[in-house]
Amino acid sequence: MGQHTVLIISEHGTDHRVLSNCLQRAVPQRFHPLTADSITRPLDALLDPNLDVVIMAVGRETEYLLRLAQKNANAVPIILLLDDIDDVEFEQMRDLGARDYLVRSDLQDALVHRVLDYTIRLHEAELRIQQLSHRDALTGALNRAGFRAHLERAMERSRRYGFNTALLHINMDQFANINDHYGENEGDELIKAISRRLINKMRSTDSIARLGGDEFAIVLEDVASADDVQQIAEKMLKSISAPVELSEQQVSVDASIGAAIYPDDGRDFPDLVESARSAMQQAKSVSGSKFIRYTDQLTFDHGGSNSLAAELRTAVRKNQFELHYQPRMDLATGKLVGLEALLRWNHPERGMLLPKEFINACEDMGLLKTIGYQVIQHACSAQVWMEEQGIHDVDVAVNISFNQFQDEPFVEIVKEIIKRTGTDPSRLEFELTESTILKSPEAVKQRMDEMRLLGISFSLDDFGTGFSQLSHLAELPISALKIDARFVRDLPYNAHQSAICNMIIEMGRRLGMLVIAEGAETYEQMEYLRDNHCQQVQGFYYSSAFPLQQLPRFVQEQRFKRQQPLLS
Repeated sequence: MGQHTVLIISEHGTDHRVLSNCLQRAVPQRFHPLTADSITRPLDALLDPNLDVVIMAVGRETEYLLRLAQKNANAVPIILLLDDIDDVEFEQMRDLGARDYLVRSDLQDALVHRVLDYTIRLHEAELRIQQLSHRDALTGALNRAGFRAHLERAMERSRRYGFNTALLHINMDQFANINDHYGENEGDELIKAISRRLINKMRSTDSIARLGGDEFAIVLEDVASADDVQQIAEKMLKSISAPVELSEQQVSVDASIGAAIYPDDGRDFPDLVESARSAMQQAKSVSGSKFIRYTDQLTFDHGGSNSLAAELRTAVRKNQFELHYQPRMDLATGKLVGLEALLRWNHPERGMLLPKEFINACEDMGLLKTIGYQVIQHACSAQVWMEEQGIHDVDVAVNISFNQFQDEPFVEIVKEIIKRTGTDPSRLEFELTESTILKSPEAVKQRMDEMRLLGISFSLDDFGTGFSQLSHLAELPISALKIDARFVRDLPYNAHQSAICNMIIEMGRRLGMLVIAEGAETYEQMEYLRDNHCQQVQGFYYSSAFPLQQLPRFVQEQRFKRQQPLLS
């Protein structure tokens, strides 16, 4: 029987002595106890592969550590050490993720050993089941669920240790012809052969996932440069195109590979995946096997019906642009208080495209104003729809560009939209950037004053990234400051980011402004912002942006979470 490492966390020396002695009396000897007064880097400890189980005395860190373990499904299981127990408290602990409990007055050797053995074996079985559930049955590669978990862990390691992670999105060209001509069984054999070839070209630190059909994703960790990514991708293309024998015939296929690099091409899972997929779609528009690295501008034909100009004009005419909404939450109550409307282009061939892929072209073509008014129209309609669904007191924020804001008929058009949709203008918020204000402070202030008369409020987006005249804060009718995500990313461990966040929060408090933190992804960030009196937050900790139809379900889920009892 192997050795199992048990971490004992308690402020009381007696707990360490009693439990350590108990574990060392196990026959056969299978427990190796470690002791600690507290955990200084909890996530590292809970994800430590050398730990098998944690026994933790209930204290101030209990709820935090349980939620942290619950959020990270592979975290080491936690057994609580209590003075006493009742059925209600046990249910509370189980809801928070505790695996079991021990009572100080009943630390009999046989009981403690049995609880530990059961917890460890159960955790090992769960990991094995999870491993199987994260694998593609045909190739043995990761499936979509396993791919997401692996990529998110890789991105977290990149963030912590400062290296780049690349994502390759691979798609076979005209693979449907293989299935049609040779049959699905032969097509499956080709997929398995391609999977083996890709694995042979991967480094030991890389991983492969089959996203479905003839699509693969490869995660390349710790890549030195974009040139290295290209070299790896070109080797894979060459390997894929080598002939495969199907039905006694030599068959070759071409492939398209798109690449995106974290953090340059996407700082969260959806953005990075979308960037790699977008690059792959661009690669597919060129005949033969090819590789394309993601850029923030779509590449289209320069003329004809497929030109960027033609497609964007079609998108405006056919209303292909739509809004997704990212929730904004109150840190004190955990309630939904706002939504930020984010533009998406539902391209008929390339799928859902992010603004960074087309917004500059829209501005160059003079389409941004038209699209901007469509966005305001949709946002106002969304606010009315929420009220009809019984979702009250939720602001809707819309990003407004300088050119849009300075458009001569802007105020009158907004008035008409408000009247036509029946929206409550006091629930409408326009987000301006610092660069927008600095272009023409006096003209911007005049326009803001006009909009305020309608009841519309203003927030300052990306605060801290470029504002050079703080006097504008006192002069302009700004009601909220949004802390840019780059100042939240490494909280609470980065002293410089902590100092900047605290300064912005204090400045907002003194000016009577709401402070909203963007880009919050972890429980540690949430706790830090809450402890330092930031009022609101938005980010992947709660949710990415989603279509408006999903909002009632999100609200219901958040209401259910708030009702869950907490262990004090």
